[in-house]
Amino acid sequence: MLTYELRKMSDEELKGVLSRKGVDLTRAAEIAKPIIDEVRSNGDSAVLKFAKKFDGFRGGPLTLSRYLLRSSKKRVSKKVLEALTTSKRRIETFHSRQALEAFEYRDECGIMGQRVVPLNRIGVYVPGGTADYVSTVLMACVPARIAGVDQIAICTPGRNGKVPDAVLAAADMCGVSEVHPVGGAHAVAAMAYGTDSIPRVQKIVGPGGAVVTAAKLLVRNHCEIDFLAGPSEVLVIADSGADPELVAADMLAQLEHDPLARALLLTNSKSMAELTRKELLRQLARASRSDIASKSAKKGAVIIVTETIADAVKFSNEYAPEHLLIDVENPMAVLDQIRNAGSVFVGRYSSVAFGDYCSGTNHILPTKGTAAMKSSLSVYDFLKIIPYQRISRAGAASFSKVVGVLARSEGLPAHAEAALARARMVNK
Repeated sequence: MLTYELRKMSDEELKGVLSRKGVDLTRAAEIAKPIIDEVRSNGDSAVLKFAKKFDGFRGGPLTLSRYLLRSSKKRVSKKVLEALTTSKRRIETFHSRQALEAFEYRDECGIMGQRVVPLNRIGVYVPGGTADYVSTVLMACVPARIAGVDQIAICTPGRNGKVPDAVLAAADMCGVSEVHPVGGAHAVAAMAYGTDSIPRVQKIVGPGGAVVTAAKLLVRNHCEIDFLAGPSEVLVIADSGADPELVAADMLAQLEHDPLARALLLTNSKSMAELTRKELLRQLARASRSDIASKSAKKGAVIIVTETIADAVKFSNEYAPEHLLIDVENPMAVLDQIRNAGSVFVGRYSSVAFGDYCSGTNHILPTKGTAAMKSSLSVYDFLKIIPYQRISRAGAASFSKVVGVLARSEGLPAHAEAALARARMVNK
């Protein structure tokens, strides 16, 4: 765990905090590329090979039966089903307000407009391994359904080759009937290029480890992706009135994700910094996933004392965190100053964990500073904009003069001639 005073940090220390060292996509890409190439060449046989090697796949079809999905609810506790239902409803409520509308207008030159159409088929990557990410199913599939996507394919390695019933139940709730029990780079390649069992998709969304992220990077010329997600991260801006126990709890919640996760606290109170440090150490000692959280806390838990909250805001905007928690006296005033963040949690009661599961906002978020240029997963990720125009005779006459000048200035005479041909037709 690292503690600094912002004004005393060396350039090297500051660079280290901002750089998010730890994820080597170059090395991950070296691992992913031969897997992708083999899946692209050999399809299902390659997917089966790598699924047995990396996922613990025990054989059987690469597409789970619809009966298995539909019957999964019988094998999930009533409490889990109720929680999934509440979460799904709240995610639907929030995302249904993300409107992107068609329009059309007419002027003296004709009719101009845009159509908004959904993607036909998308792929959702749901991580497996040490946790059952049922919430990721909802976060990816609900916005896609609201957008109007017809076909959703889920790939997930599950645990030891078995997809958890809660994951299947969440998929079934979202009307998804296509679940493939594979993960890793081979799953990404299968979705991007298509196999007999896993038809090609137009876009892949969902988080994953370094190799999955590298695989998404490698296939993005053939298949669209959401963004390159790195390890989980949270940045907390707190003043002396914040509760160290609550702040430490939200930091720990991110640190338990991954040994490379990051949790930063920026505060203008030295006592708050010290109390939170002690509280985080106390919570780490009794955490269920303390082995993971303790590893990430060694370098990923960073506490920085600033002179003012304004300094903390400036640092946060440069850092562009995945999750930003604001626990200060007037949090809405601070929110107004935030330019770069994946998702913002305003006020003492707004735990990041609520956004991870059931507040309604999306938890599939940009990391590693990409929140400076990218947004959280949303309905917009599953829509295409198709502009159209119907130019009138008067518009053709008018436009041809503009195009004639500009196209020739760019050295593209055929463009000029195509426009001028319309003008000659109008003048006949």
